[in-house]
Amino acid sequence: MRKFCCKYGKVKWLLLTISFVLFYTVTVETTNGTVSGIYKTNKGFTNMCYNDSLTLSRIIEFHFNAIVLDAHNDFLYQVYKRGADLGEYNTNTQSDIEKFWLGGVDVQFFVSWIPPEEVKNAKNYVLNQIETLKNFERKYSGKFEIAYSYDDINRIVSNGKLCGLIAIEDGVAIGSEVSNLDEFYELGVRYISITWNNTNKIASSGKDEFNNKNKSGLTEFGRKVIKRMDELGMLIDVSHLGEKSFWDIIALTKNPVIASHSNCYSLDQHYRNLKDEQIRAIAQSGGVIMINFNDDFLVKNASKIRKNTLKNSYPETLKEIYENNRNDRISFNSERLNFFDGLVESEGITVDNVIDHIDYIKNLVGIDYVGLGSDFDGGIKPPVDLYDVTCYIMLTKRMYERGYTPDEIQKVLGLNFLRVFKQVCG
Repeated sequence: MRKFCCKYGKVKWLLLTISFVLFYTVTVETTNGTVSGIYKTNKGFTNMCYNDSLTLSRIIEFHFNAIVLDAHNDFLYQVYKRGADLGEYNTNTQSDIEKFWLGGVDVQFFVSWIPPEEVKNAKNYVLNQIETLKNFERKYSGKFEIAYSYDDINRIVSNGKLCGLIAIEDGVAIGSEVSNLDEFYELGVRYISITWNNTNKIASSGKDEFNNKNKSGLTEFGRKVIKRMDELGMLIDVSHLGEKSFWDIIALTKNPVIASHSNCYSLDQHYRNLKDEQIRAIAQSGGVIMINFNDDFLVKNASKIRKNTLKNSYPETLKEIYENNRNDRISFNSERLNFFDGLVESEGITVDNVIDHIDYIKNLVGIDYVGLGSDFDGGIKPPVDLYDVTCYIMLTKRMYERGYTPDEIQKVLGLNFLRVFKQVCG
């Protein structure tokens, strides 16, 4: 047994000064250049000194002033599967506009994953999913807007809207025509996962290579796809790729690559995770690895230690906290965190397991190469205290408690990915 949320330990923080303005641009230095982000403040503060113990209210304040970006969310599949609406509070999804707001999520990649029954119609399926997202944009224009560039992201976030970006999970949607990439790009697609679990015309997948079904790597057609993605300024996502395909792409591309939702093989020997050499190669390219929240990719034999999420264990209490505070996300998170902090839970998979993977990458290649790619609404089994998109505050809180500096937390929450996006997509 252990206390579910540790009490705040004494950690020496760097001086963080927040200007006395509603919005302002900050520049964070990284080993690969600089990236600017918009701080969103409800109150003005000067000379906020984060040292020794930090109060809960300051942690919440810091979280909502930072840019939070998630690189992989499958909500569009929930629209296809069950008719979910992005603008309505959905009890059976992990995401919607209200939940994003409560969780402080500013920028979200919405992924069009092609289910097996739609593979033969993959391009049209993706086009329909993109149109679905744009219909939500029109329907909820005061709260949600799609970005096509780095400047768009800054503008949308500074206007207080949820910023959406478009991605495709599985290059099967490209079909046999490289020109389809141009069409997708014009519609707003800014990254494509080269494969899903199945090998396609571009490359062999991680699952197929692991099972010795196909280790062909990048095909000749695939080489044309990678070159065109580089030319367009479209991010190459290596999550789900086989090792042979991965190394073929690393040798060919001229741009930083991303892993939109992958973890560390050294911590959990799953074919979906990245080996140390692959993590180093992504870092050397200037790219970023976005950590997946699915417990099967976080710990070995997850099914043996998996517990119910806190939402399932305490539905009535959490429902009451939500209903009493749904219009005030500061009080919502404060009351919920206080409730979590008072719990004593059996060992299970928690937010700490996510941070273990962040730690591993930080120690292996540096803090500039890791971010968040939850895979929410993609059928994942999340940590008990990270059960939907309202829970990102848990990551900020625990990173603080584990000794991360303000700059490091900001980078993980979003600035690392924005650096790569700005460089490749413009």
